[in-house]
Amino acid sequence: MSPSPSHSSSPQPKTLAEDLRGRSDDDISRLLTSRPDLLHPVPSDMRALTTRAATSPSIARYLDTVDCLHHFALRIASEQTTTEPTTLEQIVDAIVSEVSDESVRTPARDAVEQLRLAALLWGTDERLHVVTAVRDQVAAAPVPTWPAPSCNADHARIDATAIEQADVRGGIVAQELIETIEEIGDLWALTPGPVLRSGGLSARALEALAASLGRPKEEITICLDLAWNAGLVAQGSTGSDIGWMPTAAFESWGSDPAAKRWAVIARAWRDRASITGDRPLVDTDNALIRTWRSHLLAVLTDAERACDLPTALAIVDYRWPRRRGTRRTEVLEATWTEAEQLGILVDGVLTDAGRSLASDAASAALASSIARTLPSEVDRVHIQADHTIVAPGPLEPALGRRLRMIADVESRGHATVFRLTNASIKRALSIEPDPDSWQQFLAGIGSKGLPQPVAYLINDASRKIPAPRQLHTAPAAPTPVRHAPIKASPTRVEKALDILRARDERHIPQIVAELANEEIPTMEGAAVVAALRYSIDHHETVRISHAESDGSTALLLVDPIRLGGGSLTAYDHHEEQVRTFAISRISGVATVRISA
Repeated sequence: MSPSPSHSSSPQPKTLAEDLRGRSDDDISRLLTSRPDLLHPVPSDMRALTTRAATSPSIARYLDTVDCLHHFALRIASEQTTTEPTTLEQIVDAIVSEVSDESVRTPARDAVEQLRLAALLWGTDERLHVVTAVRDQVAAAPVPTWPAPSCNADHARIDATAIEQADVRGGIVAQELIETIEEIGDLWALTPGPVLRSGGLSARALEALAASLGRPKEEITICLDLAWNAGLVAQGSTGSDIGWMPTAAFESWGSDPAAKRWAVIARAWRDRASITGDRPLVDTDNALIRTWRSHLLAVLTDAERACDLPTALAIVDYRWPRRRGTRRTEVLEATWTEAEQLGILVDGVLTDAGRSLASDAASAALASSIARTLPSEVDRVHIQADHTIVAPGPLEPALGRRLRMIADVESRGHATVFRLTNASIKRALSIEPDPDSWQQFLAGIGSKGLPQPVAYLINDASRKIPAPRQLHTAPAAPTPVRHAPIKASPTRVEKALDILRARDERHIPQIVAELANEEIPTMEGAAVVAALRYSIDHHETVRISHAESDGSTALLLVDPIRLGGGSLTAYDHHEEQVRTFAISRISGVATVRISA
């Protein structure tokens, strides 16, 4: 946007509060929309809005959303205003000089305007000030690369044809992912995977599993973690020990259509706060991983051309510079590999299903987006006299599960080849001891009936029925609660304006009540301290359950600032001031997600 005439012609405000009071309703609306945390709870007046807008946690939260150019503009403005105000043109001239590219002038001016709109800068074009709490947070802002990084111009533009081609290949990969998870669950139902004392699965067990399934070890590792995050596998009792096995949820998941099964896995991947490392089934949660994954998906969604990994990393670093570093690079590299394994990223192009996933589409819409690209499932196979069974495509879930009980996978490709052996038939008989039912099953799915040599093999194996085998199932893990981000809805912004302009004070209790008082689970003292320390490091707003002096428990919305001496210093959104709380009185902490 170009500079607003009102900035240069209006009287010079003496404080940020005076600046905000002089802004139009439209400008205040844009401020609240760009910084939605200022609306939770709605400030009672302009003084409260000013106080909250100038706090370090709120400023840090906003800075987490803006790019390198905005950070550098604030650094320049901070350096120029150490003793006196600066001007818009002085800031812009300095940016152009440092970047050494005249083409940055207009974007730099727009960035300064946006920062003033967000109340990190205030004043007129001739006398601009920087909010004090901004200075320390941008002191190390680097000179931005210019032009800003973008996807490789050597690639063809992503059009409907490119996405369609990616969809076809992605659908094949997605089907293989589903089938692999199904096979893992079925194998572990018979023979649970060993659980290490330190958690996870041993390298030897992983290699054996990969060899049994005929899949690369890296692929199996990702499938294990996705199944775990989706609640399809868990630790359970074998009677004499514990092991990795399918959960009760695996049964219902396995009976769903392929598209719905994939949607469950894809949503679990998008929402999980971890990545797959060298060891599967190991808890490495970090809330920032979820955010970084969303950043990568956003870059791929916006890309006009196919993107390679180094370019995507450079774009993420430019658009969200606050968390750049080795750890984020490692996370995004792993995320890229996982997206390819999931079938949503093909040669640097995000598929239609990937775009639905990135946009937080509902489960039904997500399943619909992948359904048209998945290979058609088959319900007939070719049973041959040499004891092999050829499936010309992906099998229907119930058929595939039953067929894998009685036959071993020999090879994969466009068709899957199974082999019947004496051992595989005995395995099936240990689960269902009636040989006639197995012959009827094979005869029913065979395209030309059951060859006589296969019938002889089953009859021969059934002469001595093996001891029954128990199928192991772990209790289903509780479904994680996914909190939707708190946003600056138009209705909430409109009501806030009524309050800030003192147009309707009766709305204050109603708007404050819109923040649901979610129950906060009771936590151990060490967990409370850890959660508060994490929220300080990551500039998070949290709810705390606090024991009041009258014996009641209050649910408070606060921005933690520091810990020390057994107390928490935090900005209390309801009291609209910084307060000190005894940690011994805090029984629970819950994160509040705030998003524009």
